[in-house]
Amino acid sequence: SVLSALALLGLLAGCAAPGGETAEGGGAEPDIAVLEEWEADLYLPNDTADGFLVVRETVEATPQGIVDALMARGVLPEGTAVDAFEAHSDGVESREGDVASYEVGDVSLALDLSEEFLSALENAGASGETMVLGSLVNTFLTAYHAVEMTLTCGGAAVETGHAVYDGPLT
Repeated sequence: SVLSALALLGLLAGCAAPGGETAEGGGAEPDIAVLEEWEADLYLPNDTADGFLVVRETVEATPQGIVDALMARGVLPEGTAVDAFEAHSDGVESREGDVASYEVGDVSLALDLSEEFLSALENAGASGETMVLGSLVNTFLTAYHAVEMTLTCGGAAVETGHAVYDGPLT
């Protein structure tokens, strides 16, 4: 939990090295560690498709790592790829001398998945659609300590025969 919060802060606040230079700019290396793996709570549909089982698993510390874990559990279709991912916080940064601090506010996610996801979702039926979306959204919201997530496929709103998902999911 603490490690995922630190990883989130790194994603949201950027990584500035001492003296204000970024590692990409050829300056000093950042003084924070980058997580390669983390413990994620995967929300998996139960056998009766009326709720979720929560399973903690070590995954690659990336959005694709979470998607891969859900694919391995049969929740998402094979070939599902993260085309884009963004995390935004309405937090506040403050400085006191050379010390910067960041108070994390509400986090919102934007996840764009490949067409494989949409094709499978369209053929999942109403309850299957609910279970797949619930699994995906709850897993991401928990992993990134977020309050909402906007989901798109190929850059467009997710639209199935049952619903149009064009706003934030909670």
